[in-house]
Amino acid sequence: MKKIAIIFLTLVSATSLFAQTADPSPADQGKPGTPPIRRPMKNWFWDRLNLVQDQKEKLQQIREADRESLTAAWAQVAIARESLKAALLANPENVADIQTKATDLANALSTSSVQMALHLAKINQVLTPAQRIELEEARSRRMRDWRQRLRDPMEDLSKDQCPSQRKDQSKDSG
Repeated sequence: MKKIAIIFLTLVSATSLFAQTADPSPADQGKPGTPPIRRPMKNWFWDRLNLVQDQKEKLQQIREADRESLTAAWAQVAIARESLKAALLANPENVADIQTKATDLANALSTSSVQMALHLAKINQVLTPAQRIELEEARSRRMRDWRQRLRDPMEDLSKDQCPSQRKDQSKDSG
């Protein structure tokens, strides 16, 4: 389960490679109510590496070349996950079907993680050793922040709102 979570988090962090943002037009930038111009996160991420033009071009080519296969792999993971979820809800007694669907999900995750690893290897071939380290540190920070954002809403729940903790409290007081 931990490996699946790590693979999933890696895939989520990689989506920044493909995300596109739209900047407000120059005419809209000075108007009241227009949000301040924010530097797109994907550019900030790559700008920290101080890439030379040749590296930028090569990375763009890698992203374009791998975009379709990565997107297809992520779609297969989503389909397999939904299929397993549907099987669990529709007929939990059909263990053979659930096992097949779980295996399909594992295979999709495996394929996706291999494709992502190959994609990252191509990217790392373009970068200098120092840039690779900076990229990995930035990815780690992003993943840590992402996990923290997921954790924070659960920590905000009071003990009275969390059913599992209510059960624990009733055992302690009784």
